[in-house]
Amino acid sequence: MIHLTQRRLMVESEMTIRYRASQGDAIMRSVCGQLLSVPARYLLWRVRHSQRMLMVAKQKHRKEQLLALREFHLQQIHRTALVRYMGKHGVVGKARDVTLQAFYGVMDPRRAAVMEHKNYLISASSQLCAHDLLELVGDDRGLDLIKDYQDAYGQFFAMFCDNFRAVRNQTPYLLRALIPETKTEANLLRKRILRGDLLPSLSVAINWGNAHQARRRASDLSRGYTQRQPVDMSSLNVCAQ
Repeated sequence: MIHLTQRRLMVESEMTIRYRASQGDAIMRSVCGQLLSVPARYLLWRVRHSQRMLMVAKQKHRKEQLLALREFHLQQIHRTALVRYMGKHGVVGKARDVTLQAFYGVMDPRRAAVMEHKNYLISASSQLCAHDLLELVGDDRGLDLIKDYQDAYGQFFAMFCDNFRAVRNQTPYLLRALIPETKTEANLLRKRILRGDLLPSLSVAINWGNAHQARRRASDLSRGYTQRQPVDMSSLNVCAQ
């Protein structure tokens, strides 16, 4: 794996956002499309993402860069968990308002919902970029571990939120005793990911990265892109609401 500069990380990330806004999973198309549709929101994402990519680029060795990307990916899982949970479990109305109180306290639930949606769009976009960057450097086994962690953390998070509402509503929650076990399972996976389990060898990273680049170039050409470029910031009106 060649050392990843901040510029390279940002070019790849911005291309991921543009590509995913029109291709692939419907949810991610919607997320990236909404991010790109509001210039001020896109600029906020770009500034935050660039700061984190600088931290990755500052790592001096290949292993350290990989672990920094893995950690960044995990952080986005945490930051997107609330919206994913409410969407997956159909948490709406009063249940949604009570759930938001666990994270936003006494803030007006409508304002909290708007803030959480904005944070979700930014974090989900960065999570998608982190996934593609790890794929670029050949960390496919690391991505498998991260998928396992997202499932385990999602299960814990759902139980935490369900229990929070049960306590507020003074109703029984039959799975309460299992919460510590699910949290421990998620934490063990997180430790495996961050200590460098199943890191790719250099040869695997090079071969996988070349294949990834070839796929992306073929996709770009099929959509009329002759040269991969980041989103043109000069075309964004940062004063837009």
